Amino acid sequence: MADQYDILIVGAGPAGCMLAREAGRTRRVLLVEARACRLPAGSGKGKNCGGLLNEEAQKALASFGIALPAKVLESPQVFAIRAIDFDNGLERFYPKKYINIDREAFDRFLLERALARPGVELADRTVVRSIEPAGDHVTVQLKHEDGTATQVQAECLVGADGAASMVRRTLETRLSGPDEPAYPIRRYAALQQWFEVEEELPYYAAFFDQKVTDYYSWMIPKRGRLILGSALPEGEGARKRFERLKEEVIRAGFPIDSKPVAEAGCLMLRPYGPESVNLGKGRVFLAGEAAGLISPSSEEGISYAIRSGHALGRLLADAGPSQELRRAYEKAIRGMSLDLIVKNLKSKIMYQPLPRGLVFRTGALSIRRQ
Repeated sequence: MADQYDILIVGAGPAGCMLAREAGRTRRVLLVEARACRLPAGSGKGKNCGGLLNEEAQKALASFGIALPAKVLESPQVFAIRAIDFDNGLERFYPKKYINIDREAFDRFLLERALARPGVELADRTVVRSIEPAGDHVTVQLKHEDGTATQVQAECLVGADGAASMVRRTLETRLSGPDEPAYPIRRYAALQQWFEVEEELPYYAAFFDQKVTDYYSWMIPKRGRLILGSALPEGEGARKRFERLKEEVIRAGFPIDSKPVAEAGCLMLRPYGPESVNLGKGRVFLAGEAAGLISPSSEEGISYAIRSGHALGRLLADAGPSQELRRAYEKAIRGMSLDLIVKNLKSKIMYQPLPRGLVFRTGALSIRRQ
């Protein structure tokens, strides 16, 4: 006999937790997460994320009445980004109002808020093995870390399981018709290394080099360490490209000539505007990065995850899945789709050496270092 829920959410990141908290006001929700959420902080594997909240994410949290506790904040809190264009031999400093966070602590904070709802349950260290929509419900096979398996039925399923979404892949390969192609999106390998440093940088950094990637690379200071990362096109040569980046960064004077103390990698998706967005089909919905809601210009996804999860959660709290609800969800994320259009146009300037060089030379919006 399968366990019965109103809503099953795959993924306990920002999208899944915001959704669970809203829907959990009136519905019985099961939140499934592959990571170990019940172990002490730092015991589980955190996400391969730079951990910065941009202004859109800050505005979303503010509009939902969410204040961040001190345990979520990371040091240093800096206010500028040093952008280095290796293709053109140029650099500029730009003001940036990011909040530097501990990403694992941030996710746990949102999870605590979701689990405060009496209707929300958590199954961590658990993965989805299969999805079978049937009539008025969806049947999901779950496998737990101890090897046991359970079967769950829900009125609807929400994939909030990030860029490598199993729910999205199932939609693309099994639940969509033969004439419905997968939405256009490019795959990258995101590689990050952590370096111990004696002094924290007073800025973030972004690097542009077509010989490394047609996207971008970054550096973020975190409590006595520097994170160096890059979005590398999938395929052979990714490691060689990353080593080239390290050599360039060292020549530019950054203090990372020691061996890294940690390394992590993950899949990164680069969408092509609103045509890359897929909100699901039938009784299966998608939110956050799983839906393709990711900035084409910066790869930022937290703000979209917070907003799309909250919007879908509120809708599901008041009604079951239907065509009307799906249309309401599409309307709720319309502003995000328009935002993706603007950022897709911005990316065409940022990631082409000639127009980027022209922008750098004008000095528009940059600040002068004293």
